[in-house]
Amino acid sequence: MKVYVDLVFFINFMFDLLLLMSVSIECKVFSKKRFLFLGSFLGSLSTFLLFLPLNNISLFLIKIIVSIIMLFATFKITSKSLFLTLIKSLYGNSIILGGLIYFLNNQFSYKQVGFIFVHDGTSINLILILIASPIVFYLYHKSFLKEKVKRNLLHKVIIKYNDINIETLGYLDTGNTVKDPYKKRPIIIINNKDLVLDQEKVILVPYKTLDNTGLLKCIEIRELIVDDKLLTNKYLLGISPIEIEIKGAKCILPNLIEEELK
Repeated sequence: MKVYVDLVFFINFMFDLLLLMSVSIECKVFSKKRFLFLGSFLGSLSTFLLFLPLNNISLFLIKIIVSIIMLFATFKITSKSLFLTLIKSLYGNSIILGGLIYFLNNQFSYKQVGFIFVHDGTSINLILILIASPIVFYLYHKSFLKEKVKRNLLHKVIIKYNDINIETLGYLDTGNTVKDPYKKRPIIIINNKDLVLDQEKVILVPYKTLDNTGLLKCIEIRELIVDDKLLTNKYLLGISPIEIEIKGAKCILPNLIEEELK
């Protein structure tokens, strides 16, 4: 039986590339395309394990190690929870994609001759990969651009009030137009656990959302630095009534900051 190693390697490379892109889209964790290709290349090297005298257990364990290497080569993994999310997505998508290819192979690559099923030479793996690749790549590229826009809204923030400094990541919300009714100062909203207010200096600012109204407890900011730039406008710092978590950001910046950063 002839085995075309280059074709098998190519199919495995493309399979791993599709797999990594689907993991990236599902988990919303994006990397540069060169890291996707690197991870796919490292994963496809496991093809050559088939030619080594390994038992099933050894082969299984090595494939697990290879899959972990693929993830670390492709994505910037910063926490244990992120790693677990990626590894679950990798194996979940692998089962779905591998099962789909197996099913299509049985349906279209075999013909019945009496009571015997014979492979007719059709490489459904290659056909499916050639059809699916541009579709998945388009979806990945579209999701990547959307995520890039969101990432551009994240800014490093240093807030100084009294003798306290808060360093955090802020999300620039262009729809945040909340201002205090007294001096029309824009308001930066932060998680309540990150801020202890001096009750004597609290300024109450009314706010209204689609499903809630209330009073926002705020204080004056002595100094505000965003992306290492000292901002000159006056801002208030308010406590959020709910937990803030937007792409890792712990506070919401008002739209006026966008003008100051230009």
